[in-house]
Amino acid sequence: MNRIQTVVSFEAAHRLYGVDTYSAECRESVHGHSYKATVVAGRTNNNEANMVMDFKLFKKIVREEVEDKYDHSIILRDIDPLVPAFKELAPEQKLNVVADSPTAEWMAASFFASIESALQKVDPEVRLVSVAVQETENNIATYIKEA
Repeated sequence: MNRIQTVVSFEAAHRLYGVDTYSAECRESVHGHSYKATVVAGRTNNNEANMVMDFKLFKKIVREEVEDKYDHSIILRDIDPLVPAFKELAPEQKLNVVADSPTAEWMAASFFASIESALQKVDPEVRLVSVAVQETENNIATYIKEA
């Protein structure tokens, strides 16, 4: 299988509300990270242009599914009491309300699902291999779909 890889960056804040196993600073405080998402796709046989996929199109899909949706946003779990406060007091704030705790692991799996769906609409031969979300210089969560 031939593979291609692209990386996008985005700035976002989150809070890991509702789970006591997180450290207090992550559970109680809205805090931000400079994230990087590394996306790998592949295909068994290259297309007519001898490519997995045109990098420009691949990067466009990844940007639309990750960077455009999450850059300069606050990502909160739907049960977080801050959600209604942000909606009322800061309606201009880009807010992503999600069904689970917005960890790097959640982001990797969620991004995988949305990118995979977008890729399949463009070229069903392209398979998403993995999505890694780097939260800090040393901390990276990777999602690889089970076979």
